[in-house]
Amino acid sequence: MITKLKELRDKHLKLQEIEFYDYQTEFSDLIIEAVVKNYEAIKSCNEEEIKKLKTIEIAVEFARQSGKTTALIHTVEFLMNYIPLIYKDNFSVGIFAPQREQAKTDFDRLKNVLGKTGMMMEFKPIEANAQTLRIPCGDYLSECYIFPVTKTSQPESKTLNLIIFEESQGIDDQEMISDIFPMGAATNAPRIFVGTAGTQICYFYKLIRDGRAKVYDCDQIIEQRQKLYEKTGNVEHLVYRQTVNEDRVLLGEDSDEFQRPYKLKWIIGQGQFITWEQLDKMVQPYSRCNNFTSGDCFAGIDTAKNPDSTVVTIVRINEGKKQLINWLELQGDNYQDQFDIIKDFLSRYSIKAVAIDSTGQGDFMPDMFERHTRWNSELNGLYRVKFSLQSKDTMYKNLMIVVRELLTELPRIETKEAEKFRSQMLDLQREYKGEFLSCHHPDAPNAHDDYCDSWALAEYAYSQFNNKPKIDINFL
Repeated sequence: MITKLKELRDKHLKLQEIEFYDYQTEFSDLIIEAVVKNYEAIKSCNEEEIKKLKTIEIAVEFARQSGKTTALIHTVEFLMNYIPLIYKDNFSVGIFAPQREQAKTDFDRLKNVLGKTGMMMEFKPIEANAQTLRIPCGDYLSECYIFPVTKTSQPESKTLNLIIFEESQGIDDQEMISDIFPMGAATNAPRIFVGTAGTQICYFYKLIRDGRAKVYDCDQIIEQRQKLYEKTGNVEHLVYRQTVNEDRVLLGEDSDEFQRPYKLKWIIGQGQFITWEQLDKMVQPYSRCNNFTSGDCFAGIDTAKNPDSTVVTIVRINEGKKQLINWLELQGDNYQDQFDIIKDFLSRYSIKAVAIDSTGQGDFMPDMFERHTRWNSELNGLYRVKFSLQSKDTMYKNLMIVVRELLTELPRIETKEAEKFRSQMLDLQREYKGEFLSCHHPDAPNAHDDYCDSWALAEYAYSQFNNKPKIDINFL
């Protein structure tokens, strides 16, 4: 039956003009084998054998953007169409993901695929609600139930014949085991874990660690796509290699940012953002500069009230080199006074762009810039940054590249501001919260990261300003 279903799957994909890579076929095969073996085992078991029945668990780890969801959705769609016809029974699948958006993406893609095959097989998929799809299969029904696994999601209890966890590296173990596993208890439903390398020890990680997973890193995927290109001559098979190699150069092959999503290296725990040795390499024999109008400058402003400080950092381009050249630290609760002092400070430099923390009460500062300076929008170099997991992830991943590639020089540590800067940078902690890099000061009294955030903002201003689209004006 397994061989028959695989052949039928291949014909079904061909009708849809879908061609799997070898690794996608292997993944699809594992799912089909798990479903068939479970059905056959239950059908043939007697009372004694049923006591020995074990739940099939399959874990597959993929590099990012390798097409795992494509293979998953088309396999689920195939099983929903054919399993009820073969086993004369209803068939129910549950696909679970750690975030609502991820679950919704799978739902929409499956709905689209079912709609296309429904036209070929003369049926209409029934969208029962925002999480459930049903299709008629002769006298039986297939159902797919898609939902996020969060502490607040409270998924409706279902009896499932197949349980699939997407982005398994981000699934909450407690919610999964207590709320989802029981949905397969009555049917001994196989559990399929799909994901990529993560940042926390979890059920999926333990399956991989124990050698119970198929693993496809970026180089394996590139190799398989290369073979298909050589066979077909279709250059689309080379796009993945080009994208990965660009990131390999940009991020650095040994960096966590490349190793985790592409080489499937798990980054567990937290550590220092920058070491003493790394910081020392960036320090060059020049002093802070109190004015600079002969080259482009960029400013980062981390706003705060007592007891924290508002810190302004200036980065310049000088003879082809990017250099941090000065800081301004302010304390106090008078926003207008802070703005007036910062405006005067920036007037000493040829500032092209400013990135400003606009979180909460800090939003007063970009408002004042909009009303009272020439930096009044992104078009004119004003970047509002509302601190969140996503925005700080972007900022600090950018800063990590700056540090690793020595893209910015630092002045001699000879002033109280430079000492504070060095102290805060060496204390700065990094950890991953799900997919996001989180950088923050240590959990200790009087610990601060104002200088760190300010530098990250200045580098962000530079990056945004220099990567914005150029507008060409042609006169006819």
